[in-house]
Amino acid sequence: MNSPGPSNAATSAGARRNSDGAPVLRFSGVHKRFGSFSALKGISGQVNRGEVVCFIGPSGSGKSTMLRCCNLLEVMDEGEIFLDGQSMATPALDASQIRRRMGMVFQSFELFPHMTALENICVGPMTVLDWPREKAEEKARALLVKVGLETKAASYPSALSGGQQQRVAIARALAMEPEVMLFDEPTSALDPETIGEVLNVMKRLADEGMTMVVVTHEMSFARRVADWVIVFDNGMVVEEGPPAQIFDNPLEERTRDFLGHLGWNG
Repeated sequence: MNSPGPSNAATSAGARRNSDGAPVLRFSGVHKRFGSFSALKGISGQVNRGEVVCFIGPSGSGKSTMLRCCNLLEVMDEGEIFLDGQSMATPALDASQIRRRMGMVFQSFELFPHMTALENICVGPMTVLDWPREKAEEKARALLVKVGLETKAASYPSALSGGQQQRVAIARALAMEPEVMLFDEPTSALDPETIGEVLNVMKRLADEGMTMVVVTHEMSFARRVADWVIVFDNGMVVEEGPPAQIFDNPLEERTRDFLGHLGWNG
């Protein structure tokens, strides 16, 4: 299959909901290589404050790599990423400061097994933000209510279902009061019965105006919740636009092939 030309994504531009014209996150010409393998080949795009932007596409297409470049878990080889107009390529930039401003939720839950749900949420604010325990616990309990786990404060991860663990992980990321939340396939490790629990929490965050970038294979979620969808394939953006365009009337054959392979029927 031929690679798309550089103008393909541009042809799919459309009106963006929740756009205030000032991107909180912008990436321009991002390249990332692992040895001789090019994982990202000139990715450009933006995320406006208050938007939900979903990255979709086949496995191995570069979605997660791009997400990890956004908070410097991966270092790009070329290009620039800007957070609130500040280039992340600045030599004196403190990566830990960037990560404090962007919460990250991984495929695997990454909870500390020896800590309760409450303790897992408190540890970041106490160690990084230097909050006193009382303030951190008050915040943690409020977040457990937000994710529907107020009765699980004293539970250890081993006593929680996968969906419950992921909701604790979301609460833990929110405890740092980030400007942007990054989700890397947050439901991929869950069984079908618990996927909905996590997606419902994410939808509530979106409804509250949280800026979110979501790598997902949950097409129904992206169609219903996203403000903007970016389609990846072979390390490139092949199409981007509002969800109604991407899912109901995609412009690019490669987008149609991807959705058809998933059996997407709206």
